[in-house]
Amino acid sequence: MRKGKAALAFLKKYAFQIAISCLVVLMGCYLLYTYVLKPEAVPSVKEPAPNFTLNDLDNNPVTLDSTEGKVRLVYFYFASCPDVCPPTTFLISQVQDILKEKGELGTEVEIISITFDPVTDTPEVITNFANKVGVDFDHWTFLRGETSEEMIELAREFSVAVMYDEKEKTFYHNNPLILVDQDGNIREWINASPNLEAGDKDLLAEDVYKALKKLY
Repeated sequence: MRKGKAALAFLKKYAFQIAISCLVVLMGCYLLYTYVLKPEAVPSVKEPAPNFTLNDLDNNPVTLDSTEGKVRLVYFYFASCPDVCPPTTFLISQVQDILKEKGELGTEVEIISITFDPVTDTPEVITNFANKVGVDFDHWTFLRGETSEEMIELAREFSVAVMYDEKEKTFYHNNPLILVDQDGNIREWINASPNLEAGDKDLLAEDVYKALKKLY
């Protein structure tokens, strides 16, 4: 009986301190769950990715459906690009290395690069371009169509903004990495050229990997 009264007296005396301590513990648990343990939300389906039939570097036909069952990282580029395409391809090669290290390249994720400029970007040109960043051709497929007009139309179907400047003989385009899920749906467009002047952070390979990982 005395122990019960002592405990009750203790609780009355230190009720406020105990309440504060409990509140601090609960807040800590909330912050731990919210910022550390809580899984990031999976991006919703944006739209079905357009299917295509293009040729790989060995002139074999490849379709988007042929890689169904895996997450696809799709990138539109051209090898003679003077600015964003080479560093973005290097960034993708870093993502490739992370996936290889984790045993997920080819098992969970396939990488697809599609040129705007199939006339200039011959298999030899593309191979030289890709070798500069150590591409694993087993699970990173470089594709070509017949004409630039065809490729521009396909890129726009993937919601890539692109135009050809006849006077300058070059392509102007935005620079997204397109994440396509296992069922062929576009889940995310990641801007590979953030606006650093506006305070955006550099896009890192780890950021792209984390975005891919949400889908499997």
